[in-house]
Amino acid sequence: MPIEDDKAAREAKLAEALRTNLRKRKAAARKDFGGEDAAAAAADAAPTPYNDVRNLLGITHGSGERRALTLSLSAPFPNPGGEGWAVAVRLSGDGGQFDTPSGKAAFGEDGLAALRKAIDLAQVAIDLASTTHALCWPDERPYDLSAPI
Repeated sequence: MPIEDDKAAREAKLAEALRTNLRKRKAAARKDFGGEDAAAAAADAAPTPYNDVRNLLGITHGSGERRALTLSLSAPFPNPGGEGWAVAVRLSGDGGQFDTPSGKAAFGEDGLAALRKAIDLAQVAIDLASTTHALCWPDERPYDLSAPI
């Protein structure tokens, strides 16, 4: 018995899985420490230099322009806006919401919790970059979005 292969249905299922995965990662990465503005403000207080944890090649979907993308994390630091700790996440090169001098912060009860949430937030940054760029390793092997940071 032949197996039906509807490419449009497969692509729709994949797109929905990616959206669901992105929502789950965003929810896991944030905690109510004051919202988006607090994340950007806290990241401004992050210690520098950041540590580069992933170097990728982004190829813009529309024009095919190649850009070097660098994912960086700060060391954990006390949350300047209140209780807990924070870790800043920056993805430079894609022009997205994480491509600022300080990026955005993830918060946790302690440094380790903040680092774990920052890793989830870093995955969100990469997922968002994948909507505008085809992501590859620097040697142009395709980047697997399900790969752990």
